[in-house]
Formats: sequence, C-alpha cells, structure tokens
Amino acid sequence: MTVRSMWPPTDISYRKFRRKVAADGLRSTLVSAADLVFRKKVGRSVVDPLLDSGVLRTVSRAELVTRARRTHSLGDGAGTLSPPFVADIGPGYVLPTTGLSLTDSLEIVEETAAAPDHARQATMACLSRQAFFGDRSVLFDILSGDRSALESDATPVGTVLPLSPRYPNYYHWLVETVPKVRYAEAYERETGADVTLLVPDGVPPYADETLDLLDWPQDKITRAAAPVYRAEQLLVPSFPEPRIDDYRWLRSRILGALSERPSSSTGASNVYVSRSNAVERRVVNEPAVVSMLRAYGFESYNLEEQSVATNARLFAEADLVVAPHGAGLADIVFAEDCTVVELFGSKVKQPYELLAETLDLEYERLVCEPRSTDIVVDVEALEAMVSDLSTA
Repeated sequence: MTVRSMWPPTDISYRKFRRKVAADGLRSTLVSAADLVFRKKVGRSVVDPLLDSGVLRTVSRAELVTRARRTHSLGDGAGTLSPPFVADIGPGYVLPTTGLSLTDSLEIVEETAAAPDHARQATMACLSRQAFFGDRSVLFDILSGDRSALESDATPVGTVLPLSPRYPNYYHWLVETVPKVRYAEAYERETGADVTLLVPDGVPPYADETLDLLDWPQDKITRAAAPVYRAEQLLVPSFPEPRIDDYRWLRSRILGALSERPSSSTGASNVYVSRSNAVERRVVNEPAVVSMLRAYGFESYNLEEQSVATNARLFAEADLVVAPHGAGLADIVFAEDCTVVELFGSKVKQPYELLAETLDLEYERLVCEPRSTDIVVDVEALEAMVSDLSTA
C-alpha cells in the first residue's frame, strides 16, 4: 500500500513504515514521519514568515565573515567556490542535535546549516529536527528571543567547534561534516590555539572510528549530551562544499593511517553495495543482480556491517562500483580511477554524481522500475552497461 495522494513512492509507503518500525520502534518512526511531513509540506510556509518578519534573525556567510572577531581562510578556493574558513564569533550557542549555532544575541548562523545557496531551506530543516528530536523548550527560547532563559538552560563550554551532521546519516557525516576537522587543524596551525570539537553524544560507531583514524585526540572532544551549549569562544567553520582538496585530505589521512595497520582482509576489485538491510531502496531482484555481477568479478557487501577502515580499503582498490542510491556511496571518496554505476527508482538525486564529478571518477546511472519504495533492476540493461565498462 503506497500513500499516493501526498507522496511519491520513494517518500513513504506501508512497506517502508513497517521496516522502520521494526528497526527503530513505533515512537521513533512516528516522530520521523512528523518531521518529514513538516519539512516536505509545511516547513517553509511556517519558517519563512518568521525569518522575513525578524522573529527569527539570521547571519549570512558574508555577514559572518565581516562580523567575526577573527577569520582564518585556508586559501584553497576552487572554481566558483570561495576558500573554506573558520570564523571566531566570540560567545555563542550550539544546538548539538543538528549543530545549528547562534550568536550571543540569538541570531541563527546560516553557515552552520548549509552553504549560502541552500541556507534557508537547510535552516528550516534544522529547526524542524530541533522541534521533533531535540529539546523544544530551547526552540521556544529562541523564538521568543529570551536570551536569559536560553542562557540558563545552556551548559557552558570554552573554545569549541561544533561537529554535528545536520542529519544522522553516513553521507552527511563523511562528506558534509568531517572536512570541518581539516579546517579546525588549519586554524590550530595558524593561531596556535587548541580547538575542542563539540560532538553529539551517542554518535554512530563510524563517527568515532573516523575521528580515531584522523588521529584527533580524545581529550579535545566534548561529548554533547545537553540540549544547548553556550561557548565562551564559538568557532564556526564554513559549511563544506564539493571540494577536491577536502576529499584528497580525507583519503590521504585515512588510507595513510590504515597503511600502518595490518589487514588480513582482501576485497574484490568490483563492488556491489547491497541495501538488503535498509528501510528503503532495496533491490527486489537482488539475487539475480548479484548472480549476473559475479560473472564480472563482483562481490556483494553490506557496508553498514563493516568498519570504516574495511570500507575505505575496499573502495580504494575498487575498479567498478554498482550501488542503489544511498549513503554507502559516500565511500567513493576513498576510490581512485573507479567507475560508479548508481541505481535509481522513480526519484533521481544527484549528490553522488556531483561527488563523482568532483573526484574525477567516471559515473553512470541506471533508472530502474520502482516497486513501492524499492526498485527492480533490469538485469539485462545493467549487464550491458557493466560489460561495456569492463572492456572500456
């Protein structure tokens, strides 16, 4: 049963709902559904008037750089992208649920939600997540402009740089959050200051493993368990945009760390990423797909069952990667001279195509038959594509 009146099949269905309840429980599923409905259907109509009327005030990237006490730029702009930076805004507030941050006068710093082109939409999404997953009293303090109430609710910290993905998802962690560690390191080198990362308590194991592989000291991490923090000195990094220097740094640092660690595992040079454990976008006819791909040297992997280290090594050696659209494709940041084939249902999204383009990886897409929130792959069409790519 698919709810067709409001949503395309890839957004919500009974099949997806049932799986999410089994994975996360009924309450969490209902909260996630309410957040989704708000963001997709009514969020902008609620939040935009608050922004336009000044009930919610924001600070743009240009204003942030101008008003900061000090800004350190990494100086590696690419094309139309300005160089990444870290801005010291003095005292400020951090909502660790999403990393959304505010100035001492309760202005929302747009840069903590997204780059300028997507700032308003992302700010709305962060406020929605705060309302449904965070402490709503904090949101009420912000909406009412009650600085004294927010300060009394806040846990004090010293000099911190927020490191919260705006969504609890591997892609948003690896591609949109981890590069901020690079910016923090550059700030430390330039200023001689020690930077403490404010990381949400209870992050998935892949987050802690990533920081370990990057050799970030544990004593420079504050686990954010409180709903809001007031920083004595709030460091705001620019929101990571598609930047080859970030991805080269990430690949070099993690693969460099792994080169010093023994490994007995060897992966196949051709990788199929399975979503058989996922809530949505499973491949209905996966046995037939995997059987065909094995004739071309592919092995199937459920990446969520493996460590960051294992997956980084796997993608570093990959020649061909075939995968349904999903967060596992973020690991192409570790690939080199690889071809990516992404499988879609009725909704085509472009973040991994853009990622592959930035990484200078060959990219192909195959649009498949949607089956509720899953997909049915045309095995013959995929085989023809893989055969051509294997002989190219």
